Amino acid sequence: MSDCTAFDVYQSPPGGAVVSIGNFDGVHRGHAAIIAALREHAGRHAVPAVAVTLDPHPLAVLAPERAPPTLTTAAERATLLRRAGADAVVVLRSEPALLAMPAEDFLAHFVQRLRPRAFVEGADFNFGKARGGSIETLRQHAARYGYEVHTVDTFRAAELASAPRVSSSSIRQALVDGRLDDANAMLGRPYRIVGRVAPGDARGRTIGFPTANLAEVPHMLPQEAVYAGAAQLESGALHAAAVNVGSQPTFGGQQSRVEAHLLDYSGDLVGRRVGIHFLARLRPQQRFANVAALVEQIRRDVAQARERFAAAGEVLARLPAL
Repeated sequence: MSDCTAFDVYQSPPGGAVVSIGNFDGVHRGHAAIIAALREHAGRHAVPAVAVTLDPHPLAVLAPERAPPTLTTAAERATLLRRAGADAVVVLRSEPALLAMPAEDFLAHFVQRLRPRAFVEGADFNFGKARGGSIETLRQHAARYGYEVHTVDTFRAAELASAPRVSSSSIRQALVDGRLDDANAMLGRPYRIVGRVAPGDARGRTIGFPTANLAEVPHMLPQEAVYAGAAQLESGALHAAAVNVGSQPTFGGQQSRVEAHLLDYSGDLVGRRVGIHFLARLRPQQRFANVAALVEQIRRDVAQARERFAAAGEVLARLPAL
């Protein structure tokens, strides 16, 4: 069974559904709290819990220059939302005509297709043209359409020093800042990117550390640095990995790239999809005086990557499939 269904294809059962609408990028702990409430109210009504995710992000259509980078693809969001407890995930395409609908028309469009018994949303939920609709708009039309409206309080990562509000934006900022631990805490899992391995210049192989060079990565990259990671293969196998995000300053590199040295692996991955779960930031990018100094540092990076991978056993057991 597919993890998601197109909005125009989804058929709500006669009894309707309890619905939550959002972009859900990252499917972080705040989203998980919304889905938990969604399940609770769906169970009370004995109907499916349906999460509706807009794809792409509306700003990618309305103002591409301001669109946020992607934390999760639509397919990944669907998988994660279902794991969080949604019975169905419906993908609504962010098309100009849809985004130009006034909030009341947008709501009527949803009601006709999904037959909502209740909406479950964050308190800052907005919808419709120019984000003109809000929780209050939903409440104003609740009696007319026969649904309930439930809100979920802002979720905060209480274990972090500043107890930040968990949001897709705060996770992106943490990745930009190099605060990987904060990003992972807000996500509730290690941040992951997925790409297809492309041929490289084989420089890593010549110094004893062959790398998989990821291309076609649709996700936001974390800050340029060296990371301990878990490389996930199409087979499901996981390998500890030392991961470089950025250029190759020792060799005069200018182009940012993702290179992963997989531990305890031999084989050709060119053309294969590989996921990289970022477990820990090890050090910043730096330029070494010579190749020998670089090799010595890579040895230390590899040792740390192995330790971090070994310590992440329980976390790795819960990772979503590639």
